[in-house]
Amino acid sequence: MDEKLVMVFTTNQDKRFTLTVNNPKAGITSQEVEAEAARLIAENILRPSQGIPVSLYSAKVVNTATTVLK
Repeated sequence: MDEKLVMVFTTNQDKRFTLTVNNPKAGITSQEVEAEAARLIAENILRPSQGIPVSLYSAKVVNTATTVLK
């Protein structure tokens, strides 16, 4: 089973930007995610076309299973 951390930021253009991280640390906590999102915002390193991220809107860990059929 694969896991992805999906973080959605609100930008300075009042839009949403989604950042997906493959295989996040096992057992990652909401506090760790919030701290990392705050660091990314403070360091001003993300420059998506939707605008500069200014706050974390949501975050979730998504588990996916892949079944190869052929």
